Amino acid sequence: MTGLFKDFVVFTSIIFIHELGHIVTGLLFKWKIDKVIIFPFGGLTIFNQKINTSSLEEFIIAIAGIIFQTVFLLLLNTNNYLFIKYYKIILFFNILPIYPLDGSKVLNIFLNKIFPFKKSYILTILISLITIFALFIVMIDNFNLLLFLSIMLLLTKLFNYYKDIDIIWNKFLFERYLYKIKYKKIKKINNISKMFKEKTHVLFINNNIIKEKDFLSKMFDRRKNL
Repeated sequence: MTGLFKDFVVFTSIIFIHELGHIVTGLLFKWKIDKVIIFPFGGLTIFNQKINTSSLEEFIIAIAGIIFQTVFLLLLNTNNYLFIKYYKIILFFNILPIYPLDGSKVLNIFLNKIFPFKKSYILTILISLITIFALFIVMIDNFNLLLFLSIMLLLTKLFNYYKDIDIIWNKFLFERYLYKIKYKKIKKINNISKMFKEKTHVLFINNNIIKEKDFLSKMFDRRKNL
């Protein structure tokens, strides 16, 4: 409709290859794929996977899109301006630390190594908002419809991510209770909100020492009885 049919084909083909990277690596790790969405200005692969999963798997799947699109461009061995232009745009956009872009997923993986799970979640939201605000400032002097639509989509996804914070936190805890997940690394904490991903915890509450599995069992068994 805008006369940019060639641009659209090139842009969409790179997006498709990018999402294919997430799909292929997800399937290799036996992750369940809920849906794959290809927008006119981007794509999104949604997995139905446990929160308490391997950080290494998460990292590989997150960067697989960029790797696939890079290999695709190298195999084409082309100097075509459009391919190079949109490859750079998609690469730059995806490394931004904005949920649900790949950059935010990598950021969250590293934050989880330093901070408790819930705090990492909140920090990811804050950093996403700061980055979106920076994009708005950049766009003030040079309005771009594609960038504007992308930002609106990201804001919507980020808002839903923020609304789901309690649901995701409870799912994180319930998985630890339901699947009896254990890790070699042991962390001493005094509050359940300080639980880390990929660590087993010992809680010190009111001078009592409580194992993580015992605390979660009491917590969820009590809810079950209610």
